[in-house]
Amino acid sequence: MLFSVRLISRQPTDMSGDAWQSVVGEQLKAVKSQYDQGKIRAIYRETGVGVLGIYDAADAREMDQLIASLPMARFFIETTVHPLWDMVPNLQSL
Repeated sequence: MLFSVRLISRQPTDMSGDAWQSVVGEQLKAVKSQYDQGKIRAIYRETGVGVLGIYDAADAREMDQLIASLPMARFFIETTVHPLWDMVPNLQSL
């Protein structure tokens, strides 16, 4: 099942730049791992906003677990997840 996932995070005002960069580094490793496992099909940086990813998860429960496992999860100020429906097969049958 595919999901569109928008994740927006912000550095807490009481966190040092070095500590934040450490979290960012761990986040990149976790995202790379999810990508290598085939859980992330595509990922885009929305400049000045956040990240938009296309995830492939078995169901909503797995999708929730994938997001919760990310090191930056506690810093997400907005998380938007929508299931996607592939319309191409229907278009091809027309």
